[in-house]
Amino acid sequence: MLTQEQCTQAFPDLYSEIVRARDDRKSRLISIKELDNIPARNGYIRAMIYDQQLYVIDKQGSIWSREKATLSAINRAIWSSPEPLPNIEFAFNTDDSVDGLPLWGYARRAKDKAIWLIPDFGFWSWPETKAGSTREVQAKAEWAEEEGLTWENKTTKLLWRGVPKMGPKIRDKLMQVTQDKPWADVKALVWDDKDSLSNDYKTMPEHCEYQYVAQTEGNTYSGRLKYLQSCRSVIISHKLDWIQHYYHLMKSSGPEQNFVEVKRDWSDLEKTMDHFLSHDEEAKRIADSSVKTFRERYLTSAAEMCYWRRLIQEWKQVLDFEPEFFKMVDGKRIGEGSLWRAFC
Repeated sequence: MLTQEQCTQAFPDLYSEIVRARDDRKSRLISIKELDNIPARNGYIRAMIYDQQLYVIDKQGSIWSREKATLSAINRAIWSSPEPLPNIEFAFNTDDSVDGLPLWGYARRAKDKAIWLIPDFGFWSWPETKAGSTREVQAKAEWAEEEGLTWENKTTKLLWRGVPKMGPKIRDKLMQVTQDKPWADVKALVWDDKDSLSNDYKTMPEHCEYQYVAQTEGNTYSGRLKYLQSCRSVIISHKLDWIQHYYHLMKSSGPEQNFVEVKRDWSDLEKTMDHFLSHDEEAKRIADSSVKTFRERYLTSAAEMCYWRRLIQEWKQVLDFEPEFFKMVDGKRIGEGSLWRAFC
């Protein structure tokens, strides 16, 4: 359980997205009316932290188990804090893309200045894909290495599995560029086809058995990247349009390089693979750097909780109102919202 000062020391480069969003609203504080005017679209949660308790004020629809996961993550950050957190009121949406408003969301584009980025649901759990939590995937990758999985005995190919229609411009092109290439193990998955799942599906630990893994955006961001960063493998990604809360830590060049970036049409992928297949030590260094930066530091549970608490503190700085737990209804004091567990 780290204090905010300890969080800053342990994860000094983690908070860039929070600082960006805070600075964007420094001169235009967020009002209760502005929060009230946010459309309650599917996946919407209006919530409050009051006296170290998390309450849900309003909820609209549901996207799988995402709302439960994010509420659970926020609650963990609250009760694990050694210091009291401020009272705040806020709204988030669990859809892949959200309105460009003062919402908490999982991802944004560069133009979406108003969105405050939060760790996505998969840090807590993603049961629908059987991937588990980010920490579970990390633990399985660590166990595999303890059992003898090394860089040298991994498959020397680029692995990708996915559904092309979830972002066809990117994914179809990857399929075309890698077709019949000896260095590629790239296949489409058909979720309602038993043969496809039986023959082609790869678990996240099985991804880690390859030296190279491809990262693709879908219709928006892709939730798998944080899982791939559990592997001691080289992540090869096209240039990304979408941003998550930690993407500023991804370095595509220089001494701290921790992934490889190619063009969005994958036109330079073959040349890139040829280079790394003939420069094995360079590839291994990038894979090691990825583990050091992400699995061992900035994507740990400790880092996630530090991020949440810093977000809560900075959000408080740009509110122009003090949250009120009680409101008057027909002359009676009524609590604003219900404890979060009632919604999970």
